[in-house]
Amino acid sequence: MEKVVVLIPGMLGAGCTSVAFELAKRTGLSVVNSERIIREIVSEKRVTFAELAQMARDGEIDLEDLVRNVALDYLNEGNVIVEGRTALMLLDRPVLLKVFLYADKKVRAERVAKRRGISLEEAMREVERSDEDRDRLTERLYKKHFTDPSLYDMVLDTTNLSYSDAAALLERLMKWKLESMVK
Repeated sequence: MEKVVVLIPGMLGAGCTSVAFELAKRTGLSVVNSERIIREIVSEKRVTFAELAQMARDGEIDLEDLVRNVALDYLNEGNVIVEGRTALMLLDRPVLLKVFLYADKKVRAERVAKRRGISLEEAMREVERSDEDRDRLTERLYKKHFTDPSLYDMVLDTTNLSYSDAAALLERLMKWKLESMVK
């Protein structure tokens, strides 16, 4: 079988992580995200998270570049779902599927508040800060806004869609794309 790579970037609170892990259960692919990569970097460098953050602040390392390079290694290995902010760093690469997840801002803030155990107001600030950060990243890398549909094969609204249903849709789309490649 072809090396399968799926990118699931999106907005904070839209369900990128949950959809990615549900899709992984259905397909047997592994999931890679910034958290996993940073944990690997910390383990490999034998430093704490605080030390790694300090190294990035001091300019000893370019953490974003390091995360992108590790993500590229996973992409080259294949059979992986890269989700969240890390997936945005790989949009310039040819892969099987690029799906952007979004949802209503209030719904995203409610999800973030519940998951992180923070107030709705604080979650709204986190959502807005994340949207700005992701937009700056894609503007710098691709000269486009991260919500630009031309960057993706599919744009999926998870406001009223369960993560399981979203993963089922993506699984069907993956199968269709793989079958159409064989023809």
